[in-house]
Amino acid sequence: MTRPHQRFGFKQPIARQLPQGALAWGLLAMVAWLGFTAMYVMQVTRAAPRGDRLQKLERQIVQLQSDITASEDTVARSSSLYALTSKAEDLGFIEMRNPEYINPASHSYVLR
Repeated sequence: MTRPHQRFGFKQPIARQLPQGALAWGLLAMVAWLGFTAMYVMQVTRAAPRGDRLQKLERQIVQLQSDITASEDTVARSSSLYALTSKAEDLGFIEMRNPEYINPASHSYVLR
């Protein structure tokens, strides 16, 4: 008659093998857990400075966008019709009363 552990091919009874196997699996789980923890810490320490740099660059982008808006506003004010009219008057030009226009698309001609 064979014993139950011998039927399944084990050398020792299962009760004697479990503590050794549990210890081995526990050590394997501990090593895996420590490895994953080390990888997590490494990823976080690498990602933190990159996040800080990204935030700094985003702040610079916002500042540059506000500078661009201010510059566009200054250009729009300086090239407005009122500003151009006052600059022309400062240069000695006079305002033309009742201007008449010729449409070149209608093949209009003017006699002297």
